[in-house]
Amino acid sequence: MPRGAASNSRQPVDISAATQRRFVVAIIVFATLHALLWSFVRHPASGGPDEGPYFAIVSTMAAHGAIPEFTGYSPSEFAGGPVRAQVAREITPNFLAIPIAFVIGSIGSSDPDLNIHIARVFMVLLYPITLWLSFLTLRRLFSDARIAPVWGVAVMAAVPMFTLVHTYYTNDAPAIAASAFATYALVRASQSGFDRKDTYILGISLGLVALHKYTGFLVFPATAAVVIWQFSRRPWRVIRIGLTLIFITGAISAWWYLRNFFVYGDPIGVAVTQAAVDASGGAPIPPRAQGLSPVAFVQETNWIGENFATYWAGYGLNKLKLPGFAYLAFSSIIVSAAIGGVIRLVTAIRRRQTGTDIHLYVILAAMHFGLWLLSFWSSYTVDVALSGRYVFPTFLAFVAILVFSLQSYVAWRGRVAAGVLLTIPIMLAASGAYFFHTILPDVNV
Repeated sequence: MPRGAASNSRQPVDISAATQRRFVVAIIVFATLHALLWSFVRHPASGGPDEGPYFAIVSTMAAHGAIPEFTGYSPSEFAGGPVRAQVAREITPNFLAIPIAFVIGSIGSSDPDLNIHIARVFMVLLYPITLWLSFLTLRRLFSDARIAPVWGVAVMAAVPMFTLVHTYYTNDAPAIAASAFATYALVRASQSGFDRKDTYILGISLGLVALHKYTGFLVFPATAAVVIWQFSRRPWRVIRIGLTLIFITGAISAWWYLRNFFVYGDPIGVAVTQAAVDASGGAPIPPRAQGLSPVAFVQETNWIGENFATYWAGYGLNKLKLPGFAYLAFSSIIVSAAIGGVIRLVTAIRRRQTGTDIHLYVILAAMHFGLWLLSFWSSYTVDVALSGRYVFPTFLAFVAILVFSLQSYVAWRGRVAAGVLLTIPIMLAASGAYFFHTILPDVNV
């Protein structure tokens, strides 16, 4: 019986495990069909940020059977543009592009629009995988309240931007899926004391993260923090686990970075990309290089407001945004959750509840907010990016912390569970309304 599953005669029992799975499956089916609909109605190559350039790489791979090489930028390619490249698309790891290119090369057509829709199907298929991995993770973290994982998955399925990144061809969705897998594997390994099987699974997941967009990489220091925290008094165990994870991760992903080193002399690709940007001429000067202080940069660009807005819906300035009252509601929930999280953490420390889950919550929170800080630093020092989607690889961590924090106010059991359940169709209906209110009008522009 899961922890906390027992209830007294005055408290109605929690939902059953079978009911929990049925609710989650229903939510995931809704979310997948919803994303599939969005992907069909949005114009090819204009479904989301940089879909055309990223799909061009897939088209080249499908035509030539090899990963394209980065040869620099054309003169003044960035002139007049708002941003400069951080890492060239050909250099950024995106392993999923390889099987997508193979499928398009095998069954694709001469119609580029059809091929883009084929590539989008892969993004849509990643959505239910990510949501199911998120459910498995939340179920482990909140085993004493079965409605909590259901609600967490519903939040993920209802956030418009999280749906949107799974409806057009992008390197974001694969990074999100790989990060969800790694987060699940990390929680699982932590709770089992890093037994051999779970350590191997974690190593495989980290290898997949390493083969995708760099925004997912904070799971590496998070993994190190969990291992050190749990085995701080057993340094040889830390070393053994670390070496095992490094070996498995390297066996899966090292080839990409070795290829970059031999082709470009730069395994990560940052230096060679920035050199190419500078050589092209006309690229915008980063805010830091302009002499702007971090505070002045935030004030001038409204970085916090725009990133918060696009975390929930839309991208860029005034593109597919939500009504203002929605952001006020989100802000209220976040503030309430922050207060509740501090209360729970302080209470746990005072009661010396230093068990596995407590340090997992702390590290997951650090991973999520750490990615926000890295996103800000990238915007300030490289390109003025105003998009909350860059933080989605830690969206599962955010939802876990949100549920944990709201437990200060909500018991997630008994009659309260029934009330929580009622919020799920409301959230999903609101996401459906976004399709008619925002997506379809944008398609017809």
